[in-house]
Formats: sequence, structure tokens, C-alpha cells
Amino acid sequence: MCGIFIAIERHQPVDLERARRAIAALRHRGPDGSGEYAFACIGNGAPGPSGIVGHTRLAIQDPVQRSAQPLRRDTRTLSYNGEIYNFRALRQTLRQRGHHFETEGDTEVLLALLADQGVEGLNQAHGMWAFGLLDEAAQTLMAARDRYGKKPLFWHADAQRICLASEVAPLMLYLDRAPEMVGADIDSYLRDGWLFPRPDGATHIRDVREVPPGSCLQVDLARWTWQTGSYHSVQHDTAGPPAEADALANQLEEAVQARLVSDRRIGLLLSGGVDSSLILSILAARGWAEQVTCFTGDAGKSDDATYARQCIEQLGIPAISLPLDYGTGGMASFLDVCRHQEKPFPFIGNVLAMPQLYARIAEHGVPVVLDGTGGDELFAGYWDRYHRFALREALAQGDTAWVEASLAAQQDDAGAQARARQALDFAHSHPEAFADPGGIDRAAEDPADLDEFVQPQVRHARRVDPLRQFPGGLSEALLLDAGAGRLSEWLWQNDRNAMTHGIENRSPLLDHRLAGWMRSDFRNKFVGPWNKHELRSAFSAFVPLPTQWRRDKQGFRWVYHRFLKNNRSEVLALVAGSRLLRGRVDVARLLDAARNRDDYLECGLLQRMFCLAGLEETMGLR
Repeated sequence: MCGIFIAIERHQPVDLERARRAIAALRHRGPDGSGEYAFACIGNGAPGPSGIVGHTRLAIQDPVQRSAQPLRRDTRTLSYNGEIYNFRALRQTLRQRGHHFETEGDTEVLLALLADQGVEGLNQAHGMWAFGLLDEAAQTLMAARDRYGKKPLFWHADAQRICLASEVAPLMLYLDRAPEMVGADIDSYLRDGWLFPRPDGATHIRDVREVPPGSCLQVDLARWTWQTGSYHSVQHDTAGPPAEADALANQLEEAVQARLVSDRRIGLLLSGGVDSSLILSILAARGWAEQVTCFTGDAGKSDDATYARQCIEQLGIPAISLPLDYGTGGMASFLDVCRHQEKPFPFIGNVLAMPQLYARIAEHGVPVVLDGTGGDELFAGYWDRYHRFALREALAQGDTAWVEASLAAQQDDAGAQARARQALDFAHSHPEAFADPGGIDRAAEDPADLDEFVQPQVRHARRVDPLRQFPGGLSEALLLDAGAGRLSEWLWQNDRNAMTHGIENRSPLLDHRLAGWMRSDFRNKFVGPWNKHELRSAFSAFVPLPTQWRRDKQGFRWVYHRFLKNNRSEVLALVAGSRLLRGRVDVARLLDAARNRDDYLECGLLQRMFCLAGLEETMGLR
């Protein structure tokens, strides 16, 4: 993984001092080196656009100077962040087409692929990427992002300059301005606690866009025009009939094997759940486990670490246990998370606990880590998010036997019974009957009067979750969530968690060749008391492990109530100074309540306010 920064000025020389500060701000993404290429385009006998292509490198493939970036060939200059796992096969094909190579990595292969076939060539690549490609002869700039958007790519364009970067902060440094958060997004976050992406690439920062997953930004520097377009869609990968059940094991094996391509050490983040332990099962069955260092994190708050240890002990392989103390860190560590996330986030372990885990992994000198991201979204792992769509689909098809069997297997789960009632109501009513009544999202333990602390613009802000009132079936819900919902948030968070510490995270279950499993029948995903039944069954083709039929996965947790109590005065002081909250929340009254009662201190609304205040503090957010 690496950091990208590109700035182009239309009528004046690029500001090299500001550009170099922007590149330096990405050093955590690329601790192994940095480079730049400054240029001036000449057109029609008059000075044309000038600019700089910058890069910070995390050297994984061919980690020597010959593969340093920006990589130049003829009039083309590439700044690239990602990995193309099948680059050796692509290189062989491109050689047959007359291309010559001077390196042993994937960067030069990507450059040749784009020269040979343009952006459509990316459909032959297996991996993850974000890049900017300057062609001085054609006076064009091309920027593209991988199918799921694992790698970030932000851009700003106006009448005088165009900038691209892997993060928002470098853009702001070069533009010499403070980031301004879109007011409607502040309201939505205060209401829901999430901010999901928009299909058009707009972000929560005014005048900053992101290249959408599977899309390309094309800039004509001579005419100073730009446009974005899609070269790939997840729906394309799910077209056609569902794959046969016995094909899954082979596809999983290929996905894992592809992600072992590396000239540096590789780790596996073993969480104690189905997805990461399935990866371990494949590694063990195929004799690849010795190539990977297993890491487990133990916060002492769930059975996750116990299950992970059981898997390790059964296989008799070495592993590194990282004792972690989630929730007791100080304000400095929280603000560091805000600084790197650059976006409002929910108070969950995936955001607030995982950076600590990656920091510990980095101390062991392992710059590549496999994880189980994607298993829940492709194979329906969240009962509270996806089960209702399966129930709805079954009811629409008249399959009451499946509904009864599914609910009977979960008699001890009040949530499952509530979802069934909702699905029944939906099946016998028009969707309009479920109109949004207004009000902020809150947990059962939150005070009941939180709506009284916020203005109407917050209580009735735009809902960001695309599945909240989605009327379709399970497959359609999974596709929607993968393209414009929860998965994009996990990828944003995971990228920042890992890259803060110079680690590349690879997700075998997000291999695009597995996307078709989102279309398989809901009866194959929810079977009795089991979710993700297809993935669970796949263990049998490799090595069955104790996690295969585990039901109670909790995930990496963050003990937020402990943190808030330990840092009460600093938390409340930071919130009190927020400008973003003024006119939206009765801050003084809520803080008075939080000084005296823990339920107000720990409520979801105050957590969101604290997060916004943290972003103000670290980003200079307006």
C-alpha cells in the first residue's frame, strides 16, 4: 500500500512547497520511501498546465529502488496504491503483445496494461487499486479505483487546479484551506451515527469528491474538462445463474492463494469468527500456513480470543497473542483515530480498537495482513441486518415452512421474533405504511428524551442507510449494501486502521469472483440457527475448526463507557467547544445532564457529538 498525491495548476506553476507538505502527510501510508515528478505541459506554443505527481511507498512487491514511484515510462507517469495479485500472468500476456519490463513488481504491469488497453484493461486485473496516471503527450490525467473501493481516492477540481490524494488532509494542505463539513451530513450523522457513501462520489467534505468504486476519472488538461464513468459494477460480477455449491471451495482457495503473493512477511488477523478462521482452515489444508504469521487480539471481554486459541492449538501452528486494553486509552489516542479516519464514525471496536491491534502487529515487522472482511456482506452474516429480507422473501414465495423452521431455531432470540413480526407486517402492508416517524437513533439503554436535545433539522435529517426501508429481497439487499452501504464504511475504516501504521490489509472474501454468491438462494444462507451457512459448510473441504458452528461472535470490542467515564471532564470540555454542534443540539443542557448521570454521558447522541468535536480538533473541520 502507498500514498498518492497529484496536483495540477492550469495557469500558474505548481506550488512545490505546499505539494511536498501534502506528500509528507501521507508518509504513514508509505514508510519505505517517497518520490515526486514535477512537470510542465506545453501546448499550442504557450505554457500549459504544470504539476507534480507524488508518492509514498509501502514496498511489498519488488521492494527495491527500480520499482520506486512515481514510475515513468515514455510520457506516462503513474502513482499507484494497491496490489494486483495476478500481475505475473498479466505480464506474460503483455510481453507477448510486445511490452518490455524492467522490474519484477506489479506497478510496471499496471502501467503497461493501461497503455495497452486503457481503463477497460482493469477488468482483467485481480486485486485492489487506486491510481493516477499522467500522460503528458496526450495531456490527460486518468484516475481509477478498484471494484469494491478497498483503496481510497479523493479529488478536488475547480477552474484553476486539480488535486488527487489517498486522504483528505493532503488536499486541504495543498489548497491551503480548512475542510468544511456539509451541514446536511452533520445532521444525518447526529441522527443515525453513520455516514454512508453517495453513488455520485460526493463526500461529507465540501468540494471534495471520491472516485466511486469501479469508476474512472478522466481529465482533459488541454481543455480543462473532466468526467467520471464506470468501467465495472458489482452487479456485473453477480450476473448469470448462481454458482454450484461445490464450486465455492475452489473459489475460496484461489482467492486466498492469490493474496499470498508478496516479497514481504504476511500475517493473518485471526478474530475467532467464521471468516478469518475459514482463511486459516484453507491455509492449513493446503500447506500454506507456514507462510503466514497468525495474530490474535485478546481484550478479555468475549470468547473470541478463546476460539482463536482453540483453532491455533488444534492445528499446532505458532501464533502471536496481543493482549489489548480497549477502552482505557486517553484522549490522545482517540484524537489520533479522528485525525486518520477523517470522517464521523460510530463508537465501535472496528474503528476504536483495531488501530491498537494494527499498531502492535506493526511492531512485529509484518506489513501485510489477511482479514475476513466481506464474509458478512456477501454471505449474509448479520442477523439484525439481513435476516428480515430472507423472511420477507420467504413469505412472498409462500414458504411458511422455512419461516417457521428459522424462527423455531431461534426461540431464544427476541430480536429474531421482532424481525419476523416486522416482515409479516411488511408482507401484508404497503411499504408506505412504514414511513419514517422522525427522531434520532438510540440504543435501548439510552435516555428516552434525547430527541428533546436536538433541533428538528436533526430529528428529520436524511437517513443514510440504504437498507432502512428497502423493499426488496435478500440478494438485492446484499448487492445494495455492498455497493452503497455498510461494506463501504468497513473498507474506509479498515484502510485507515491499517494504513495509519503502514500495514496493507488484504481481504480474500472480497475477491470479485466470489461476488456471485450474493445471488444464491436465501435458504442456503440462513439454515436453522446458522447464518453464512455456505461459508460454514466450506470448512469441510479444508480443515473443520471449532469456529465453524459458532453462533455468538462478538467482534473486537471497545469499552466506550469505561473510556468516557475515565475521561469525563476532557470529553465534555471538547464537546462544549464545538462550533459544528451549535444550532443543532442544546449542548449546555445535555452536558449538564452528562456531568451528573452516566446514561447521558454514555448515550449515542453524546458519542456522536464527541466524535464531531474530535474531528474539529484534529482536522480543523469547519
